[in-house]
Amino acid sequence: MTGYAPGIAELGPEDGVADGIDQALKAVRYQIKHGAKVIKICATAGVLSFEGPVGAQQLSEDEMRAIVQEAARHGLKVAAHAHGTEGILAAVRAGVASIEHGSMLNDEAIALMKQRGTYLVPTAYLLTAVDPAKMPPAIKAKMEQIIPLAQESHRKAIRAGVKIAFGTDAAVYPHGDNAKEFAVLVGYGMKPIDAIRTATLNAADLLGVTDRGEIAAGKLADLIAVPGNPLNDVHVLEQVRFVMKGGVVVKQE
Repeated sequence: MTGYAPGIAELGPEDGVADGIDQALKAVRYQIKHGAKVIKICATAGVLSFEGPVGAQQLSEDEMRAIVQEAARHGLKVAAHAHGTEGILAAVRAGVASIEHGSMLNDEAIALMKQRGTYLVPTAYLLTAVDPAKMPPAIKAKMEQIIPLAQESHRKAIRAGVKIAFGTDAAVYPHGDNAKEFAVLVGYGMKPIDAIRTATLNAADLLGVTDRGEIAAGKLADLIAVPGNPLNDVHVLEQVRFVMKGGVVVKQE
C-alpha cells in the first residue's frame, strides 16, 4: 500500500494501524475527531495482499469489542472486513454492524448474524471482475481458494435470510461497474426487488441514516432513471440515463 518494503516507514494508529486495545482506541478516537461517520476494521487478512492465510484473524475479539464500544459512545457503527470464519464470528460477537465480504461463512456464523441482526455486504460481483491470472502467484493462489468459498457462503446467507446491504469494493475494479452487483445478487437467488432494497432501504438502515433510501416527502431527492423495469430485467440498472442529486438534475440523456 505504501510502496515501501515491509519494515520501512511503518504506519501507526493515526494511519489506521493499531496493535492492542489502547492503540485501537486511539485509532478510533482519531478518526472520529477528524469527522468519520463509520468506522471500518480489518477483522481478518485480505485477498489482494501478500500476507499469508487469507482468513487469518487480525484483531482479537477484545480489541474489536473495544473498538465497537468506543464508536458506539459517539453514535457510530463499525463495519468489519472479514473473510475467515473465526474472524467473522469474533467480529459479530463484538457487535459490528456489518461483515464486508464474508467469504467463509459456516452455519454458526450465519445463525449468529441472523440472531444479532448483523448485515452481510457480499461485494459479490468482485469475485468474477478480477482475473486471478493477472495477479502475482501468491495472490492468485489466494483468489483461487477464496472465490468458490465466497460464492457458496453468499448463497447460503441469502437462503438463510441474513440481512444484505449493497457494497462493491470499487475501485478494486473500475468505478462505474458498481451496478453489476445487482445481477450477481439475483443470480444468488434474490428477487430483483430485494436486490434493489439492498442498495436503498437496507443500505440506509445499515448506515443509520433516515434522510435517504426511499422516494418520499422530506427525503433527499437523489434519484436515477433507467430504460426499463429492473423488476423484469435487473441488468437495466447498469444503464443509468438520468441522475438527480439533491433535487438538481446532473445527468439527462
